[in-house]
Amino acid sequence: MGHQGDSVEEFRSAAATRFAFLVEDAGFSGPERTEEGLVFHGPGLDVEVWFLDVREPQVTTLVVPISADGTRRPGGWLDDLYVTAGCGPAQDIPGSAQTQRAMLKRVEQHAEGLRRLLPQLLDPDGDQLIPRLPTTR
Repeated sequence: MGHQGDSVEEFRSAAATRFAFLVEDAGFSGPERTEEGLVFHGPGLDVEVWFLDVREPQVTTLVVPISADGTRRPGGWLDDLYVTAGCGPAQDIPGSAQTQRAMLKRVEQHAEGLRRLLPQLLDPDGDQLIPRLPTTR
């Protein structure tokens, strides 16, 4: 797949569709295009979905808490949050996307993982998940 200009566009299209529940059901705005993918802005947090089309292509999702004053705080990777919240194993949220088919599957897996985790993230105590994350990656 590496370095095909259409890969990121195809990723954005798939991610916009699969993550639409953020806008339709959870009050997020977006998606906003970024260099590597999309970002959705929500109540107290941003969800950034990236396709890194490098030597070993990957799909990755970052959840970033936003303070009341709009300041971005340190975020957490979806797979780490998913495990910490007790939603399942990290293998539910794989990143490797060596082929177009794998990339589309990863988008689906990340969206489903986030859908499962989202109620905990949006809970008033949801911001407590990120400080509980492992400090090494």
